[in-house]
Amino acid sequence: MKVRANSPGRYPILVVELPSGELRATYLETDYDLERGKTVEEDWLRENAIGRHSFVAVEPPAEVPAPSLGDYARREIIGEG
Repeated sequence: MKVRANSPGRYPILVVELPSGELRATYLETDYDLERGKTVEEDWLRENAIGRHSFVAVEPPAEVPAPSLGDYARREIIGEG
């Protein structure tokens, strides 16, 4: 899957693009469980998350296997390990 954006900080939110093209916001608190994530639209990502809040676009999107999203967030955003 592709990590399209993130909210930097201690508890990062990742916006990921599933292989189907669906966008989903996933949360550290749920260990980035896709089933517990929130489906979002492309407009929301651009206009709300990136446009109005502190989300940062990941360019180019990072290719990360679903089981590794937590490791990615800890390494790339939080700076652990």
